Amino acid sequence: DIVAALPVIPDATFNLGDYGAVGDFKTDNTDAFKKAIAAVTAAGGGHLIVPEGMYKTLPFTLASHMDLHLNAGAVIKAPETFADYGIPDPNDAYINGTRYVGKTVPALISGTNLTDVAITGPGTIDGSGKEFWRWSDKDDRLYPAGRPVVNRPRLVVLSGQRIHVEGVTLTNSPMFHLVPSGSDITIENIRIVAPSDAPNSDAMDPNGQRIVIRNCEIDTGDDDVAIGSGSHDILIEGLTCLHGHGISIGSNTARGVYHMIVRNCTFDGTDNGLRIKSYRGGGGEVHDITYSNITMKNVRRPFDINMLYDGNTPTVLPNGLYSDVGPRSPDGQRTNSLPYFHDIHISNLNITGSPIAGRIVGLPEKMPFDITFTNVTAKTDRGFLVQDGTNITFTNVKIDAAVGDPLVLDNGTASFNGESKTGTSGGPSMPFYGGN
Repeated sequence: DIVAALPVIPDATFNLGDYGAVGDFKTDNTDAFKKAIAAVTAAGGGHLIVPEGMYKTLPFTLASHMDLHLNAGAVIKAPETFADYGIPDPNDAYINGTRYVGKTVPALISGTNLTDVAITGPGTIDGSGKEFWRWSDKDDRLYPAGRPVVNRPRLVVLSGQRIHVEGVTLTNSPMFHLVPSGSDITIENIRIVAPSDAPNSDAMDPNGQRIVIRNCEIDTGDDDVAIGSGSHDILIEGLTCLHGHGISIGSNTARGVYHMIVRNCTFDGTDNGLRIKSYRGGGGEVHDITYSNITMKNVRRPFDINMLYDGNTPTVLPNGLYSDVGPRSPDGQRTNSLPYFHDIHISNLNITGSPIAGRIVGLPEKMPFDITFTNVTAKTDRGFLVQDGTNITFTNVKIDAAVGDPLVLDNGTASFNGESKTGTSGGPSMPFYGGN
């Protein structure tokens, strides 16, 4: 197993209320947080206790050797209006005919190059993201050209070594909720929730080495977990993923990802389940990835390897659905720095109520290979697509597809329950490309 070292934090305790904080969501508590953290730092570290109440604050920075502990009923909440951030009303900018972008707002809670830091307790950190979502770059696509876009802050961004986030609820971030990077990162027993249509509301975007994520519930509008490029030695277990885009690697794979274990997870109503994506020019080697003991219900795309990822500029298919699959031919595209996917293993996977069982969409000039599926049952509308993939092995796999063959090949090579298959067979590949 992969183990991450936990932070070591002095026993001293400090109460936020002793530094002038008032939990009425009227008082600005930014200075109270800064004074309390300065006191923790001066003492060489300790536990800063946030008592019950709703504490309005602008962004503040944590220090090394400290635990920010939220008691039951404690809420750290970002302001709900742009005025509190000093951002002008974007409606005024739109009326004046300018494309107002706004100033860069730091994460509500952040820290850089930290050692031994934690956020713990049963309380809540609320990003008050509603207004930011309305004026995001994603919503901008729905309006005439020139509509203002307001830069969105993230909720919690921490970098360093020995980082621990445990017990808390993170909610309504304007953008990504939790972005930890470095070494020895432990995230456990937390809940992350945002509306299913909240743009770019990733739950966790970890990056680094020796990362352990366990026993969390996630219900957001974008990736439930998105592993950063260059990460390795990752254990993800016991997650319940509801809305969201699943557990993802990529699309930035330039520095690769390896030695990642995902096990004992449940997906219900998730947009994607297990996903690895990249594109020509993305580069990087993704290998030694293991998924086991996974249950999926009503997941749009349970398993997905897409090396032609083009989700940021989707095209409309003849059936009216949007496709995240880019051009198959390398003509006119960057053909150096190709991603390299291999040694990916999936076992004990159960799928019900999904449009497809899964897909592997490779590059014809650099196919993914050595991918195995063992002990898989799926009751789906369509089967599994292998396009431009080789040495794909299905063992003890039962796919009950309502339409078409269980396995669809398009320039693929596979073994399906001991039967060798190669070339193109099983039906058209286009139904596997899209999905609104």
